[in-house]
Amino acid sequence: MPKTYYLYWTQNHIQILAQLLSSKKIKHSYSFTIIIIYYNKKQTLLQTYRSGITVRVCNSICNMLFLCLPFSDLGLERKIYSHVQEAGISHSSFPYLASKMADYLLQSRSDSTVYKYFHSFKRWENFIVSKGGCALPASPIHVALYITDLLDNGRSNSVVSSALYGIKWAHKMCDLQDPTNNAFVTNLIEAAKRISVKRVNKKQPVTSEMLKILCATYSSSTDLLVIRDLCMILLSFCGFLRYNELSALRCNDLTIFDDYFVLRINRSKTDQYRLGSEIPISKGNSIACPLLMLKRYLDLSKQDCSSSKFLFRPIFKAGGTCSLIHKDKTLSYTRARECILTKLKEVAGDLDLSLHSMRAGGATEAANAGVNDRCLKRHGRWKSDRSKDGYVADSLERRLMISKNLNL
Repeated sequence: MPKTYYLYWTQNHIQILAQLLSSKKIKHSYSFTIIIIYYNKKQTLLQTYRSGITVRVCNSICNMLFLCLPFSDLGLERKIYSHVQEAGISHSSFPYLASKMADYLLQSRSDSTVYKYFHSFKRWENFIVSKGGCALPASPIHVALYITDLLDNGRSNSVVSSALYGIKWAHKMCDLQDPTNNAFVTNLIEAAKRISVKRVNKKQPVTSEMLKILCATYSSSTDLLVIRDLCMILLSFCGFLRYNELSALRCNDLTIFDDYFVLRINRSKTDQYRLGSEIPISKGNSIACPLLMLKRYLDLSKQDCSSSKFLFRPIFKAGGTCSLIHKDKTLSYTRARECILTKLKEVAGDLDLSLHSMRAGGATEAANAGVNDRCLKRHGRWKSDRSKDGYVADSLERRLMISKNLNL
């Protein structure tokens, strides 16, 4: 059965919902205060008690609606307004400002982070309430017992960490004392790192030689599907792109010059404040030149850098000719992985690859060629040396160089 959530929204939240639904050309009364959201993996339904209207909505709207869950379940607005009343001044605008303040507080973290923290907190709440305890504010010893229960049930370190940060976040949002700053809790977290750690199975990087052979194989191809996949591979390799960065590229994020081009990355995993970054990529000297492949793809797909549509979209075939779909829709991760790995397997043999193999391959080639570490980190949008080094596979020659210089 799908899960059910009961949301108690202010009039301000209902007005936001009204605007979202009106954009779908749905007309009905919004004079309600209780909403139930039913959801599962395939579809999402909204239903209101008073109007009795059921509406299908897209995932992007659902994500926005889920962010309103903490308002009711954490009692965030109520706690803010109680602080206002304790301050000794009353004004008619304060309830509205308390509502807006709760909204802004939730925006101190990204949407996906809030969603993750909230559901981690709900799992803790379900555990402690079933035992007759209180979730907010929580007792440190109860939190320690909860983490012990997770470890005793074989949960991984990531699950334990999510539980910790979810509880910490909920208390911080509500201006309550953090129960995770406790010796029992901190030592249990260290124990989780030791006893529940799993060996990381890193995928192998692709090499520039593989890409040259692959591009040579399809040097005379005019199949849009093939050229799209090759272009995605080369951009990922040369720009050290994560797949979500690659799939989010739009045509107007490209700036093409005679001997290089620039990719504008608007959202990145390590760019918390969405400042964006630019990645310059030089023209190559081989058949695997990323600039020539990009121009080839733009010509075949009939796109130009003034368009605001996604650069890489799904393809349909009609009358023996491949074309990009007209709908502005990104290529799914599953389909991209299938297409790209199929191409790479032609030259990589039995190597264990993933979509991250291009990012790791580009970083490895650059590091082994002696590229400056600071430039390497900036190009790959890594915040720390540890993150960067996890992608670089030092060549055997560079590793042997250590012992060769020991004067033995």
